[in-house]
Amino acid sequence: MTIKTKKLILISALFSVMAGNSPGYSSDEIFIPDFATIQDLDSAAVFTFAIMSDNKGDSSFSSPEFAKMVGWISEADCAFVIGMGDHVKKGWENSFITFLSENQWWHDHFYPNVADGENEFYGSGQDDWGAGVPILEEVDLESRPKVEIRENGCEYYAQIEVDDYTVHLIQLHYPDSPWDNTIAFNQDSRQYLIDTLNSIVKGPQEIIIIGAHSIDGFWLDELSDERQELVLDKADLVLSATTHFFKRSALPDYQDSGPLCINTGSITYPALYCPPGFVQVHVLEEPLSLVVQYIDASQPQRELQHSEYAFMKIVDGPVLETNFCEPQPEEDMEWLESQK
Repeated sequence: MTIKTKKLILISALFSVMAGNSPGYSSDEIFIPDFATIQDLDSAAVFTFAIMSDNKGDSSFSSPEFAKMVGWISEADCAFVIGMGDHVKKGWENSFITFLSENQWWHDHFYPNVADGENEFYGSGQDDWGAGVPILEEVDLESRPKVEIRENGCEYYAQIEVDDYTVHLIQLHYPDSPWDNTIAFNQDSRQYLIDTLNSIVKGPQEIIIIGAHSIDGFWLDELSDERQELVLDKADLVLSATTHFFKRSALPDYQDSGPLCINTGSITYPALYCPPGFVQVHVLEEPLSLVVQYIDASQPQRELQHSEYAFMKIVDGPVLETNFCEPQPEEDMEWLESQK
């Protein structure tokens, strides 16, 4: 079967799933796309990008998992990489800074988040709110086209254009210290999110992603109902980090509608039972959709993932559980979480 035929089967199945369900769709079955390898998915995608977090200063110079990720991102011809914070660590080696200066592609295509690790590294401590601004300067973010950095220097809105598509990326500063959400995720940041979302007139080939490092790995429940409603209506991906554990979360009334909300794990310091990894997103067309997978960097090669590590978000449509393969017993996330 050719890649084109497999893609047509996928699109046909998606329309079949969507036709029989309302916008409040609740997934009773796992959707199984017909791709034999992740390289098939690479070829079928109109473009792909990556998301990584919590490397604590490690790079391909110091970590084999990081080096593997860099190679796989290049192999997949990713358009850009989103960082979700804690990319440096005070007192540690921090070869990541050298990596960003020497690897021109990463220097030009990495979109970091300012988190508590950055505040500690560049400032007086993890609770030194906004002190992590220099991580953005490490990649000369302000010089890129269509990037608007706030007056506070640590939050920004980027329009990333890939061929005929536009990815709207809003990066918020929500460090996990101090342990007070009213300070760490202040009202000014929340209003900035809303104002920025309201400024976006979303077209048919546009994707909206919002990132905030967070205190406990999920932050939508910190917003007021009115603000939640706007995020749920417009966003496609909502990202958080800090727990070093890949996990999908959702608000109780929006299990399979609204954005796909994930914690992005960790490429070099994963939590117990979670492998080192990063997120790869394949963008498919007709209908516009995102195949989101947590790629296990402990494996010898990049592989399609099982339902614990793979989801599909139909842009302006439902979230579908997605299963490319069967998980091993030790990869059952519900059981693993119960053992923590």
